[in-house]
Amino acid sequence: MAELPRGANAPLSEHRVAATVSCAVPVDVSALTVGADLRARSDADLVFFNAPEGFGVRWSQAGGGQRIELDLDAVPADAQAVLIVVSLTGPVSFGAVPAPRLQLTAENGGALASFTVTDLGPEKAILGLEVYRRGDAWKVRALGQGYAGGLAELLVAHGIEVDDPGEPITPPPPPPEVGAPTLPTIPNAPSGTGIPSGAGGTGFPSGTGGAGLPGGSSGAGVPGGAFGASGAGGTGGASGTGGAGVPGGAGMPSGAASGGPGGAAGQSGSEVGYVERCWLVWEDASRSLAAFRSSTEHALNLRNDEIAGRAPRGRHQELMAAATDRLNGDAAQLIGELSAAEAQVTAEVAAFDGPGWLTWEPRTDIADGVLLGGLSVEELPGLRVPLVLRVPWRRGVWISRGALPGDSAAYAWSLITRFLAAVPPGLVGLEVIDASGLSGAGWLNGFDPAAVHGLLGGGVATGPAAGQRLRGLLDLVDLRGVGGDETEVPAGLAPGPPVRLTVVMDAGAALDGEDAHHLLRLVEDGPLVGVPVMLVETDTPANESVRSLRVRQACNNLPSASGEIADSWVGTDWTLTPDVLPDAGDGGRAPSLFAHVLGAHARAIASFG
Repeated sequence: MAELPRGANAPLSEHRVAATVSCAVPVDVSALTVGADLRARSDADLVFFNAPEGFGVRWSQAGGGQRIELDLDAVPADAQAVLIVVSLTGPVSFGAVPAPRLQLTAENGGALASFTVTDLGPEKAILGLEVYRRGDAWKVRALGQGYAGGLAELLVAHGIEVDDPGEPITPPPPPPEVGAPTLPTIPNAPSGTGIPSGAGGTGFPSGTGGAGLPGGSSGAGVPGGAFGASGAGGTGGASGTGGAGVPGGAGMPSGAASGGPGGAAGQSGSEVGYVERCWLVWEDASRSLAAFRSSTEHALNLRNDEIAGRAPRGRHQELMAAATDRLNGDAAQLIGELSAAEAQVTAEVAAFDGPGWLTWEPRTDIADGVLLGGLSVEELPGLRVPLVLRVPWRRGVWISRGALPGDSAAYAWSLITRFLAAVPPGLVGLEVIDASGLSGAGWLNGFDPAAVHGLLGGGVATGPAAGQRLRGLLDLVDLRGVGGDETEVPAGLAPGPPVRLTVVMDAGAALDGEDAHHLLRLVEDGPLVGVPVMLVETDTPANESVRSLRVRQACNNLPSASGEIADSWVGTDWTLTPDVLPDAGDGGRAPSLFAHVLGAHARAIASFG
């Protein structure tokens, strides 16, 4: 039997299994069937004492305790996992009682896996085990995610509505965004970086053909944010344990709640697209790595006991070897999954030196995402996970200064090229703001006048024109926010496509300028109404003002050279190596691929007549 530490997983050879819980106080055990976004498809996906039967899931009372029986072959094909939930009633919390222990057994009673949920405090409900699909097989993962708000907080976090909200609790902050800086708490500021909801939820104005993000969760977000659990079937953080967190209360479900598995557009619910696959691989790799580090730490502690004569020698070597074998096996499987998914790779999510760019043509639909770069970590030298930012962008993007001058501008133009390549011609135009005029982006003004006025907002806005452009864009955001005429163009803006990708060069200086408060509003409100924002820290470093911190908290934070990014599942630091156009230089000249993509958009628009 495998004794799982938090975050570890193990394969399941049996498809008829049962979950039980041992605890010093009475607990309720329930099960929640979820899609790839870790959200229930309807209230029928919750199985508990008052609704004991579901598809492939059955609740029963046995031996004085509660039991969840799973027939994994009968679980619906569009379901990604079954979550085993343990909850308390009344004022007691798990921190006040001995740690509960979950056990998974086969139909014949043989033990398959167990998990003792330690390090709990005010939590009154926990996600204990996750029984999930991995390809054609099933695995079990130890979660240990706690919810201080009790069962209803947990249910709301996974798409179930409740009649009785129960005792009020303070909603936790949105899950941490990958690469987000460690920042102090700011009153009334959007702490964390989960994807906001509302405003239609598409990130593109209605009527533009924009589609919502596939998959995602809380984030994510997540898992949903662009980074974090929302990326693909993951969850954001609550109760400090690295899982999902959405406010709720205590009560039972009522009504229908939407939420199905994610994936690429046009796929059936049981299929997983390339973008979703990348996020799933990253999550599994992060959890496997966390389990490996936990196991090796335990083994090293045991070695100290061996050296001191408090334990027989040799055991720590066995544990180290077993942990290494598990990690290598997980890595081999994940590498195989990425390799098998390469057939789905389109240019927008491929490296710039990949063959897909040789045959790129303007799209007729919106791509699932754009590649940011590759993720790597020392313990997994053979695994490089593509980090993909979903399209449309629902959050701002902040690109930090690099080790060399021009690193951030070069990376910015690489991402802008991908963004244009990921959308149909006529949908997106650029609004480039460079108040100081020192970023070297003036080459944009040298394109064909039709492209400059139709796709580039009339050219780069510098000096006083920069403030005027910024205020015009904010007027556009306000107009769309109140449901105004989407064809109306506010003063300060040139006519153009419905989506305005706004690129602010020398963002550090912009946040020191007189229009900084306008920039903050644009970052917080623009992406959801068709004005995505990219801030590029080129010449002036961003200060540590409250406004600057709020802006960065509202963005996906990316390094422009190889830098550390923490995942939002277990907090593992990964190295992101940005994928940059080979001729981007320092951003002071037009990259050839950018010119090619922009020209293809301009020609396509001209052909529309």
